[in-house]
Amino acid sequence: MKILEKQKADLDTSKLFRMPWTSSDNAFSWLEITRRCNLNCDYCYQKNLPDSDKNLLHVESDLRTLARLRRADTLFISGGEPLLHPQLESIIKMVRPYKLKPVLVTNGHVLSPEIVRRLKKAGLFGFVFHVDRGQSRPGWCGKSEKDLNRLRQQYADMACAENLICAFNTTILPETLHEVPDIIQWTIGNIHKVCTNSLIPVRVPGENDPWDLYVGTAKIDYKDTVFPSKKYKNPTGTHLSAKDIYAQIQNVIPKFQGNAYLGGTEVPEAPKWLFCNIIGTENRVFGTMGPRAMEILQNGHHFLKGRFLSFLKPGFYSRSELLLPLALFDKEIRKTLFSYLGALLAHPLLLFEKMSIQSILVLQPQDVLPSGKQDLCDGCPNKTVHDGRLVSMCRVEEIISFGDMVTFKRKETAIAKNLD
Repeated sequence: MKILEKQKADLDTSKLFRMPWTSSDNAFSWLEITRRCNLNCDYCYQKNLPDSDKNLLHVESDLRTLARLRRADTLFISGGEPLLHPQLESIIKMVRPYKLKPVLVTNGHVLSPEIVRRLKKAGLFGFVFHVDRGQSRPGWCGKSEKDLNRLRQQYADMACAENLICAFNTTILPETLHEVPDIIQWTIGNIHKVCTNSLIPVRVPGENDPWDLYVGTAKIDYKDTVFPSKKYKNPTGTHLSAKDIYAQIQNVIPKFQGNAYLGGTEVPEAPKWLFCNIIGTENRVFGTMGPRAMEILQNGHHFLKGRFLSFLKPGFYSRSELLLPLALFDKEIRKTLFSYLGALLAHPLLLFEKMSIQSILVLQPQDVLPSGKQDLCDGCPNKTVHDGRLVSMCRVEEIISFGDMVTFKRKETAIAKNLD
């Protein structure tokens, strides 16, 4: 697949469908079952705690609280590394009465075909694999993202062999931004196996940032947070945005464009979660699904099922022809249809190739505004339960350590420098 030199990233979210997800009515919820992990990620936002497995009573309590506070379609079972929990199969079985789709968020390091089969038997709906260069993964340290595609392929093949959902989370560091095209090319090449790849720019606060940290009115030391123990440093002050990643994707897929988004709590038009659905074969992308189709699917699913749409059963992703009636309402699907018909006229054998739909998400984690306010994800999908209340997964560590979320206030030295 040809890679273009440069493409301008058009990220005008006013043209996109704003996802109607809220804190109490969302597509996703998270269930954290342990805080211990078998890998170290340079940018991880939580501590690795060896003796932190939740017992089944604790898990059941969290499930009941989630069901009471938040309507959802998919339940992400996470950690730490959830595969380390000795009662994982029992936990998956516990999810069934809540009519949620249990999906495991895992680094996959200890996964095997036998474990996949057992988890499916317990009722697992699928996997979200976290694989990227920032992990201290034995045998893969120092490898490029292109090299890591071989590992991604192993995990995708294992999940798909059991007809389970296969998705990926990929954290993008400033030094790996140029490798995004390699990740995207592999993702498209597995369009029939990988339903979603979420690209997440790392956002780690640094000691040299122009902010003092507070919890309530109490100032805290940066060294008391989880971040100083990490290898990842950002000496240049570079903070990647969704637009940076979006432009890299467009270098591979010129037709790539978003159809929906979640905005920010302070900047409503910010692309905190940017959704795109491409339609094509493993050799070519014919086009995308547009905002109108996403609106119909989300609201239609909520009307019929009482929940916003998250993951479909694996077989539906290769039935992209089911979207064609939406061409009556969605101009992007019409363009995709015409592109496909044009290609079919030139290559009639294309009729026998399977065509699938695939989601590519670009996330932009919290931004600290000049005022010190934090622009978080409005309608955050990553809510979990901690001490009986809903909190965002990325902020749990702060609440455990300090009792509340950390806030930011510009340092006096930074104010003086700006005045000068």
